[in-house]
Amino acid sequence: MVRIVTDSTGDIPAEIAEQLGIAVVPLHIQIGNETFRDGMGLAADRVYHELVRGQGIPKTSAPSPGDFIKEYRELANETDGIVSIHLSPGYSGTFEAASLAGSYVKDKCRVEVVDSNSVSLGLGLIVIAAARAAREGKNIDEILDIIRHAIPRTRLFGKVDDFVYLLRGKRFRLTKGMLVLGRISMALGIKMLAEVHGSSRLRSPSLVIGRRMALADLRRRAERFPDVKEVAIAYSTVPDEAAMLAGSLEPLAGKERIIVSRLGCVTSTYVGPGTLVMALIY
Repeated sequence: MVRIVTDSTGDIPAEIAEQLGIAVVPLHIQIGNETFRDGMGLAADRVYHELVRGQGIPKTSAPSPGDFIKEYRELANETDGIVSIHLSPGYSGTFEAASLAGSYVKDKCRVEVVDSNSVSLGLGLIVIAAARAAREGKNIDEILDIIRHAIPRTRLFGKVDDFVYLLRGKRFRLTKGMLVLGRISMALGIKMLAEVHGSSRLRSPSLVIGRRMALADLRRRAERFPDVKEVAIAYSTVPDEAAMLAGSLEPLAGKERIIVSRLGCVTSTYVGPGTLVMALIY
């Protein structure tokens, strides 16, 4: 069976990763003098505490090529095909590290490294689709075709309560218009929504007052797409908002096709508390 590898920025719930046999290579997070592996020994609440009350901003770094080589070599003992899917290079050096590692094990196993053109749950949904195909017995070329079809049909949206975290994180390419809207949202204490497009671009921003209007905006964005196949929702510190949004989307996708989870520590570092993320494949 083809094995699927990804990185921890996909924010895939641990139980789903285990169920589908997805190997997750963690990014690293540094808080003060301590370094953690994303999802291991560090709770998201600690990250939010540091963002709001800490003396410095947590720093993140990509896995090393050695991290990927270790994972690929272990998997090569049980398969002759690996598909490794990652966040876009615009956010991190993770894709490059995985690509370099793949070249070191190509004599033992075919490794295909794929740029998801997304991050967070956008990446996560693509990885889940690939893992389900692998479980069904699809070969590596069939899985790559599924991924190539899914990438342009994947959309990622987010609601942030405080634009300052996007500015601090410096992971998104912000136009002058986006900066103006973001500063307006900060000055007025209102929420900003946008689509995360491609490699770290934001587009179609809107400003709303209150969570009810924010959730309605996200629902309307989802309703624009025909035949939605899968939806994923993740929250930072607002599980009640995630549950409300999931309930409102049930007529669109069906309860069994909606995944709700919490954002991982690396994603949380760049978006801050009060964030809600929604991804879909149509």
